[in-house]
Amino acid sequence: MTSTAVASTSPAGALAHPPGYDPYAAYGEQASAVKAYITFKNGEYLFGVDDDVIPLGTRFVANMPGLRVGWKRWSAGRVTDDLLDLLADGVPPRRRSDLGDLDQGLWEIDEKTKQPRDPWQFTNELVFRGQETGDEFVFATSSKGGLGAIGELCKAYGKLYRQKPGMLPVIELGNDHYAHKVYGKTYFPVLRLVDWVRDIPSADSTEAPPEAARPVVAPVPAQAPPAAPVKAPEPDKPKRTRF
Repeated sequence: MTSTAVASTSPAGALAHPPGYDPYAAYGEQASAVKAYITFKNGEYLFGVDDDVIPLGTRFVANMPGLRVGWKRWSAGRVTDDLLDLLADGVPPRRRSDLGDLDQGLWEIDEKTKQPRDPWQFTNELVFRGQETGDEFVFATSSKGGLGAIGELCKAYGKLYRQKPGMLPVIELGNDHYAHKVYGKTYFPVLRLVDWVRDIPSADSTEAPPEAARPVVAPVPAQAPPAAPVKAPEPDKPKRTRF
């Protein structure tokens, strides 16, 4: 991405850009810098419209200072409201009862469970950056297992990050499972903190990322499902089971 020149303000209040400034090119740079989302399904990490598989054991740099938590509202498969805040800002999550949409009779029906699905989902989003390429992905999760995986990563990160200024954790993608009394073998993600590196530039930076080790696939030790980092507030009225 080209460097952005500092714009000055004209007497009329409009921004006066330097000679040669191309607003269409500038907007194109911004609009095309959309990160691919990573999801976790059936024990696999997937990304892109074709659900390409990211192998277990792949390592990323996790942008922990950029971790966002809060609520997203969904309708017809699209996000209509994004109320996520940076965890580092210390903003407490909103109460579900303050968000509206409390009439379950108006909720969409979940295709899998055939039950009304709450349009508001408590969500965590964490940016992963490729060590070798600098490409960025967003790991977004609203599941109990996904929230718990980020919670466990936060615990590991929180113990050491003050001792490692200017550094970010390297995480390794893994999975584990437990026996669900209804759904049987149920997988959940595991994000293991395996190393630390100096903060590296993103893919659109002019600086080259440092050399890093190739992804290593390693077995993930079994463990009980982790707890979520931030528990979503209970609604004022009891809800039907959505899962």
